[in-house]
Amino acid sequence: MTIVEFLSARLDEDERASKAVPVGSRGRERALAEVAAKRRILHGYAQAHSTSMRLLESPSAVNGADPWSELLAWRLAVKYLAAVYRSHPEYDRSWEQ
Repeated sequence: MTIVEFLSARLDEDERASKAVPVGSRGRERALAEVAAKRRILHGYAQAHSTSMRLLESPSAVNGADPWSELLAWRLAVKYLAAVYRSHPEYDRSWEQ
């Protein structure tokens, strides 16, 4: 399981739990907003990863940009998000490195 798959599954769980709380309950909308924000971060990482992998096939597509640094920044953000779930049995300790 990749870190993206792991986090997507945890965010699905968090979203279901948040939606189970009655509308108007304190914190429900905030919890749903947090899930949405985390999904955007995860999507940004997936896009940066895809861009970086394309570089392996066509290094001339860089045009002076540094997609590897961008990928590293996104990767660190995703690792920090995953660390919240470190007690989950599917959490991979290698993501801490």
